[in-house]
Amino acid sequence: MKRLYINSILLPVLSLICVSCLNELDNYDAPNGGIKGQILDAVTNEPIPLPVQGSAGTIINMYEQNTEATKSIDFYAKHDGTYENSRVFNCDYKIVVKGPFTSPCEGSVTVKGQTGYNLTATPYARIKTEVSASGTKVSIQYSVEKSDPSFTVSEVYGYWNFAPGVDNSTANLAGKITVENTEGIITFDLSEDNAFKDNIYKIKSNGNKIYLRVGAKTEGVINYSEIQTVFIN
Repeated sequence: MKRLYINSILLPVLSLICVSCLNELDNYDAPNGGIKGQILDAVTNEPIPLPVQGSAGTIINMYEQNTEATKSIDFYAKHDGTYENSRVFNCDYKIVVKGPFTSPCEGSVTVKGQTGYNLTATPYARIKTEVSASGTKVSIQYSVEKSDPSFTVSEVYGYWNFAPGVDNSTANLAGKITVENTEGIITFDLSEDNAFKDNIYKIKSNGNKIYLRVGAKTEGVINYSEIQTVFIN
């Protein structure tokens, strides 16, 4: 009985101590700032098209300055060259972007509330496209411009997908054609495409829209055109 009595006293005390410890661990200020912006081409001042947001995407690393933080805040840029993180702490940061650029894309910013901040970089290549459709035949007219004449473009890719995200990842394409020319026309005959046949119900439910893009591998790195939408009959 004496042992049971002692335990009945200790258990509530231990519970209070545990709750106190948890409260102390959780008693940190929540992130009170945010950041958003664009990654702009240093020459054209236009957003640089990037891979689809995800595991193979372009990573933004934010390093707190003059604090005790030892780990970076990491997140992905979007395929249209924009980025956003609405929950970061107000302080000074160094930003490093790991993407398809010829030199490091870096910057320094002070976050105070929701803060806008653009970065600049130079892609290995710039790609222009125009898309057209005739029935289930879809064409992409493209041209690839190297940012340095000494660079080598080894391959050019045409992609289509039934979802808005399109890049070289197998999860983000339904069809792919590889060519070597830095300008020309890539045509998909979707009537002969099994991926099109298997996903026709998704395409019809999405207003008969499909999404197209061109990628160019330059010096072993893939740059992309903007994603374009085309309607098929």
